[in-house]
Amino acid sequence: MAEAKTTILTREDRRRQFIESGWWVSIPLTTVPAHWVYQGENRLDANYYAQGSQSAYRVVVDSRYPLRQLGEIATNIWYPSRFKRILSNADDGVPFIGATELVYLRPEVKYYISTDSTAAVNSLIAKENTLYITRSGTVGRVSLFSRRLKGKALSEHIIRLETPQFPGYIYAFLSSSIGQALISRSVFGSSVSEIEPHHLAGIPVPLPPEEIQAEIHAEIMRAYAMRDEANALLDEADELLHEKLGLPRFDESLVPYLPPPTTPRLPANRPEMPHPKAFTIRASEIEDRFDASFHVPVAKTVVHVLQKGKYTLVRLGNLADRVFLPSRFKRIYVPKEYGLPFLQGSHLPQMRPYDLKYISKKANAKHIDECVIVPGYVLVTRSGTIGRIGLVSSAQKGWTASEHLLRIIPNKEKGHPGYIAAFLMTPYGQHQLTAKIYGGVVDELTEEDTRAVWTPSAPLEIQAQIGERVVKAFELKDEASAVEESAIRKVEEILQKGKGA
Repeated sequence: MAEAKTTILTREDRRRQFIESGWWVSIPLTTVPAHWVYQGENRLDANYYAQGSQSAYRVVVDSRYPLRQLGEIATNIWYPSRFKRILSNADDGVPFIGATELVYLRPEVKYYISTDSTAAVNSLIAKENTLYITRSGTVGRVSLFSRRLKGKALSEHIIRLETPQFPGYIYAFLSSSIGQALISRSVFGSSVSEIEPHHLAGIPVPLPPEEIQAEIHAEIMRAYAMRDEANALLDEADELLHEKLGLPRFDESLVPYLPPPTTPRLPANRPEMPHPKAFTIRASEIEDRFDASFHVPVAKTVVHVLQKGKYTLVRLGNLADRVFLPSRFKRIYVPKEYGLPFLQGSHLPQMRPYDLKYISKKANAKHIDECVIVPGYVLVTRSGTIGRIGLVSSAQKGWTASEHLLRIIPNKEKGHPGYIAAFLMTPYGQHQLTAKIYGGVVDELTEEDTRAVWTPSAPLEIQAQIGERVVKAFELKDEASAVEESAIRKVEEILQKGKGA
């Protein structure tokens, strides 16, 4: 039997093999003058000096347009101080929106805060001519004041940038690849990424002629006006759906939870503890599910209320030709010019898809056809956050989508895609979808459970009245994204060409 041999390499041998392998070529390297380290905040993290941020800075300087720091352009850059928020109800409180929902088309109000601390709450209220920039977690996402934010309180994790002149231009610059690189260079924090107002204040902003700034500002404002119109159409569709189907606004107070037990009167200095929501079920209703969330009577109450509506109920599968998921496969991502847009679950609620990836059509040839989505498909997130709804627009023709998105292909003779999407977005649809969730760590939803959702079988003309508004809303949403992207690309182009080009 041959004796095993062990080769011991010297440090110089390992260095030589490493260089010859070519691995070092893929490591991004950059050099900066030593005196840069002693400027500003004395940063020692490599990200601050990374090639991408330095390239962006170089583009700004070489554009030959006048430069002003963002802190000189804005009248104020700040965020509210933290305070103890007291939760309230919709009648007495102010709707509160978190940093994640800032870039949603329809920001979800998760709870309401009491107005007891009037001055503190007022500091959170959204104002006109203000840009909002996320400052922790996912840093640097930018939004403008819109009709949907009016009267709502925004999280202190959002920086406010007040600028009365051409806020649309500043928005487009900060949203561009150049602006994002300049924002990200100042990010700090080992566990949670953070940024502060003084970091934004120091960003150099090139100022092309006012007519160019005004043109870009107008395009951004047009995009936001389209989004406001899209939201108005979705609101109209929701109102019409409840009216035409004869359904009341669903409220959880309709759910028959057990009444709270009688308790002795507590002393004045001891607050009353909230009563837990309790209920009973028969042993015959267990259905081999022992998780309490499956048996919460909200979904049963939803179906009970639906049965009192104008139209008979059918399973969602009866209104669709198919409800399916594509198979899983190893995705190969490529640059934009070589691939197909890849839609993920997190993109559905966003006003425009952030951090959109592209998958290779050639490398994924065996599976690409399953992933392609078609205008008229209704999309439902089935993993993680369950029940987010999307409708594929004509602008997304030929796009692909993740296997974490259920596809519903409506039957044209039985179900209108806009109607199905509108119904699933209501509490009547949402509670039925979330009642079927399973999974110990990551929530999941199956095609079978989605097909089983009870849906009012309204006549097609009624469905069309509701659904066409939804279709138009999603078309406007994607048209607004195209307008905004065009304005952002224009900013990048004029800066890269320079004033003298």
